[in-house]
Amino acid sequence: MDSHPSEIPLSSQTQTIAPSAALETTKTQWLNIIMLWFAGIYVAMQFAKFSVSYDLLLAHYQSSASTISMALSCVGIMGLIFGTIAGVLSGKLGHKKVLLTCLLLGSLLSWWQSFLPSIEYLLVSRLLEGLSHLGVVVSAPTLIISLCDKRHQAMMMGLWGSFFGVAFALMGWLGNPLLEEGGLSRLYQVHALLLVPIFCYLFIRLPSTKAQVLDAQNSPTPPLNIRQFLIDLASLYGNLRTLLPGLVFLFHTSMFVSLLTFIPRLSQDETLKYSLSIFLPLISIGGTFLAGILAQYWLSPQRLGTIAYLGVALFSVLTLTYIDHHTLFFTFANCLLLFSGLVAGSAFAMIPFLLKNPDQQAQSNGAIAQLGNLGATLGPPMFAVVIARFQSTGMLILILALCIFGMALTLYSNRFREH
Repeated sequence: MDSHPSEIPLSSQTQTIAPSAALETTKTQWLNIIMLWFAGIYVAMQFAKFSVSYDLLLAHYQSSASTISMALSCVGIMGLIFGTIAGVLSGKLGHKKVLLTCLLLGSLLSWWQSFLPSIEYLLVSRLLEGLSHLGVVVSAPTLIISLCDKRHQAMMMGLWGSFFGVAFALMGWLGNPLLEEGGLSRLYQVHALLLVPIFCYLFIRLPSTKAQVLDAQNSPTPPLNIRQFLIDLASLYGNLRTLLPGLVFLFHTSMFVSLLTFIPRLSQDETLKYSLSIFLPLISIGGTFLAGILAQYWLSPQRLGTIAYLGVALFSVLTLTYIDHHTLFFTFANCLLLFSGLVAGSAFAMIPFLLKNPDQQAQSNGAIAQLGNLGATLGPPMFAVVIARFQSTGMLILILALCIFGMALTLYSNRFREH
């Protein structure tokens, strides 16, 4: 038997290989995967561009902070409401088609925002941008898995999981100079135009997955059926393999934004605060990517998730114990965010480990989007309340509680072997 099944002509593969097997023998398409990662960074900038321009938005619209905050969070709200629905729809409509449509929609909306419409229209555009964001974060990682040799899937999902942090780092680096040069309009125009090379490349070069090729040759794709759609949606919630990565991710996002926000503020040293605000996001990105490598070659994603949650708990204790010792506080805080990044990467790496069917992978990515947005929505208010009432002790107790729940899920998920 040929030791390199990925080199068998496609026509013979379609006659002899099942879809799941075809996906497992895919030769890793590195450039296509990098461009899909760029697509993820592009849609994550939908959050980052409003974060970096928050003060100018307040000044331009002369609106309340709550209204501008709503404009910032609208994108995430769509993921919270429609995350799992998008996961099912992406499989029904075609992942590549959903990806390209949502990318184009996002670019057009960013260009529209550059004209600085009234606040009502701005909020509507942000809601639609949320749909654009959601379609990409559901379809792109599913396509990445389909373009990977099985040996590289966990590593590439670790890379994918870093897209959000990379977007914020890039926008923090480039956004302020653009705002100083041309204000809000220039920033949003540049964001819109960034899509052009990404879209053109993916439109021309991104292939259909082999499973889609098989479907196209053996039988036409069935039309979208509402009854079947509801059945698929129910099966998502009823299938623990599909839901577990999202549940693990939920307890990560419940504290991630709060760690980035409140950990630097624990110090009274302004220089240390500034240093942590730069280093912590970068360290978390490194942890997410490192998780992909570790899950690929050394540990199962579930076991890595357990270790990562233990690390978060341990370094939370150390960080909050040594607040007044600048060197130790800085070191332990960075270790804390490194392990936090490992949690995120392990959750994404669980998807190809537990699921081989691309439609189920899309559903699991939808669950991650929905539950991740739920955690990001609920976490900061919870931390703000406990910190206001119980200071750093309350923060530590909440972190440990979230770690316990997250660890329980990763330990439970060990009963599911690779699919």
